[in-house]
Amino acid sequence: MKHIALPEIGQQRLVWYLAMEEFVAGNLSALVSPSATGEREAFFIWQVPPTVIFGRNQVMDAEVNLDYCKQNNVYFFRRKSGGGCVYADMGNVMLSYVCDSTDVGFTFSRFISRVELALRRIGLDARASGRNDVMIGGKKVSGNAFTLLPKGSIVHGTMMYNVDFDALENAITPSAGKVASKGVNSVRSHVTNIKKELEAVGRPMDLETFKDYLVRFFCINPETGVVDRTVLTEKDLAEIDRLEAAYLDPDFLNGRHHSYSLEFDGRVEGAGEFKIKIGLEGNIIRTVGLEGDFFQTADGAEGKLEAAIKGLPLEKDAICSALANKDLGIMGLDSQKLIEIIFK
Repeated sequence: MKHIALPEIGQQRLVWYLAMEEFVAGNLSALVSPSATGEREAFFIWQVPPTVIFGRNQVMDAEVNLDYCKQNNVYFFRRKSGGGCVYADMGNVMLSYVCDSTDVGFTFSRFISRVELALRRIGLDARASGRNDVMIGGKKVSGNAFTLLPKGSIVHGTMMYNVDFDALENAITPSAGKVASKGVNSVRSHVTNIKKELEAVGRPMDLETFKDYLVRFFCINPETGVVDRTVLTEKDLAEIDRLEAAYLDPDFLNGRHHSYSLEFDGRVEGAGEFKIKIGLEGNIIRTVGLEGDFFQTADGAEGKLEAAIKGLPLEKDAICSALANKDLGIMGLDSQKLIEIIFK
């Protein structure tokens, strides 16, 4: 796996690094040689000042404590991948993995397994949990999300080394249902820091050593004992700047806003939280919105749902029939579960 490095450019906004992922994915064949199995893989790590990043299908006002963030200089951005809302600061090491595989389920689970193994090799009893987390002692230290591209995949995640949990708890506002699904009564009681866990097992490690370890774990060449590395050029950086602009567009940040007659909320085990919004004309469905922290394996889940049930009466039998065997492209979801949310 190739380590993608930057020249000395100073710290960037969180979405700049998301644009860097896109750049690497779009230029993977030029940046990375194929492995013995023919696959191209790239990896890099990064850090940002206090920032909240929320998923592509989430409503900003519902997930982010905007007043707190504005008063305490916490940035907030939307990403193109699914999943939930995340707080990051300089105590959080962000991981980016890019490969040319479009088997997103395999790619996602493989990366999470690698994160789990990286922590286990330094003495931590890390275990993959649920759709996208890695836990130590039942507490989360890493959360991950993915973006599926036409010719590859991007997986990115957090690694909580020494995060400010006071700021985390104030900056994000997860639903009560999400917290309850973890069997805890607050965000703070669901997370822990790797620094603390390393000290507890008698293997303390400072942040820079930990970051170096991660790069070596993912990118060392076993034959040479040296990290395989490519440094991006000034031309590459200019293209990343251009890609970043899409994330800064106010329309992308704020998301779509429509008026709906009805809203239905629920959680599907293994798939995530869903908010289904339905606009009615009489009893006939005219518009459909779909929000939540779910992961899409293909773009357009909301459009597929709307196309399937638009024009139907808001009746269980009609919607059951329309969604029978319908694949909306959402990881872990049987579309019939959405019917249970609407008609519970």
